[in-house]
Amino acid sequence: MISTDTSRRVASYAAVLISALAADVRAQPAENLFMIARNKNANIVRYDIHRNADGQLNVERPVDSYWLLLAENGRREDLTWMERELAYGHSTGPVGRSGFTLQLQAFRQREIQVVPVGKTYRAYVTIAGKKAILNRIFVHADGSGLLPTVRYVELQGIGDNGAHLIERINAARDTECD
Repeated sequence: MISTDTSRRVASYAAVLISALAADVRAQPAENLFMIARNKNANIVRYDIHRNADGQLNVERPVDSYWLLLAENGRREDLTWMERELAYGHSTGPVGRSGFTLQLQAFRQREIQVVPVGKTYRAYVTIAGKKAILNRIFVHADGSGLLPTVRYVELQGIGDNGAHLIERINAARDTECD
């Protein structure tokens, strides 16, 4: 049997958790396009569709990118200026009825097409020579020097036939491998 003190503590923890989650809720739920994960820790950079309060796509800034600090307490944190300019930032092409293009600052080799699908959007990119919905980019870097050195980047997604596609791009030799 659970004591009254334990029940009160559990209820108190639940109330704090619910209020913390409610404080981070936006007007519209996040629509994740894809994420970037790294070998350094569990923190990820998410790329979400950015909507106005009325639910319409924000044409001035259609994609919101930010840290999700999973290795810490799971909170959201904005990218720093340096992260936006050198690593995780992005630019977008003009927004139209058929979607828009997304270009990652540190990975300009592949243009990402963001396309409306029903009431949401999907990010499409070429993975292993095939058109695919981009789910995840994994960056493996060596952090032993002053600045990290990217060893490879791995693109992960779903092909038109539903198959899981993975392509590893070796950054050191700038060649692609399986």
